[in-house]
Amino acid sequence: MPAKSLIFSVLACLAFASAAHSAPVAPNSGGAMCVLSPADFQSVGVAGSAAPKANVTEPSGAYCVYSGKSSATGGIELDVFYPAGANTKESKATLDTAIGESSTNTLKPIAVSGTDEAQWSPNTVSGGPPFAEIAVRRGNLVFVLGIPTGKDAQLQLLKLADMILKRF
Repeated sequence: MPAKSLIFSVLACLAFASAAHSAPVAPNSGGAMCVLSPADFQSVGVAGSAAPKANVTEPSGAYCVYSGKSSATGGIELDVFYPAGANTKESKATLDTAIGESSTNTLKPIAVSGTDEAQWSPNTVSGGPPFAEIAVRRGNLVFVLGIPTGKDAQLQLLKLADMILKRF
């Protein structure tokens, strides 16, 4: 990624994280799709997050790392794809791909209000230590959030997913 693009992505992320979350994030917003802040993680009891480092794959995809290198290595990560596809079939395929890339175990369905589908696992393994993960699709928005495992991981993921959904 060119340095100029990386700087823009980081600045967009930081600007968005410090702004009030009043207007919904638009599709193809790049680093602005890193909608969670360290305060959000702290509010649900997930410790150790920092301002997100965004790796923008294209305007519609952002990999937001809040701690470590990734959730698969014990860190905190939010991957967002918006739009995830031009139609429902493509958006479902994006969710399936995202789940397949991050997980060696099967995620289980979980009810998340206002979504088309959601799955989660308390102990996903993907080359490193286990982590808790939730994958969500609402229309053409797809995101996958990974945090360290713990007894409260399911509730933490549900609260964070709700925050994310309210910001898009």
